[in-house]
Amino acid sequence: MIYLLYGQPASGKTSLGVLLAEHLNTPFIIDGDEFREMFKNEDYGFGGRKKNIRAANAVATYLNKKGKDGNWKAIYVDVDNGWKGRPVNKETHIVICLVNPYKQFRDELKEDNEGEVFEVLLKSDRELRKEYHVEDFEEGNPEYTINTDGETEKTWESLKELLEV
Repeated sequence: MIYLLYGQPASGKTSLGVLLAEHLNTPFIIDGDEFREMFKNEDYGFGGRKKNIRAANAVATYLNKKGKDGNWKAIYVDVDNGWKGRPVNKETHIVICLVNPYKQFRDELKEDNEGEVFEVLLKSDRELRKEYHVEDFEEGNPEYTINTDGETEKTWESLKELLEV
């Protein structure tokens, strides 16, 4: 299952995504800022966003489909605890935390992973990072919309209830 948390900058995507990944016991969390840094994509125009979102979608789809194909093991390094391995199977989840402002790219993810994507729009009225907000942001029709202006723990509890995880 892929959990897509999207919204404007500073809406709590990464904070909630990390909590969700920990709760789901999955190492597969795709964070937009980390992804941009990893692939050295500093283009915040439509072309740069398209490239970043499609790359993130491709990785998430690969992991999701690989898990459905059977059992395999993901090996990674935990900075604090060294080498780790986790089974990857049909019970493995992927969490994506991206601004992801364009409905067409969210729809592509859902088409490639039919019935396997939970789309959650995170909204905030806080004034944080407004200079990075996307003017042509398309909210679309997410399964859930959560206002993240409250305390992170309360928002997290709301997210868990909505997703029934």
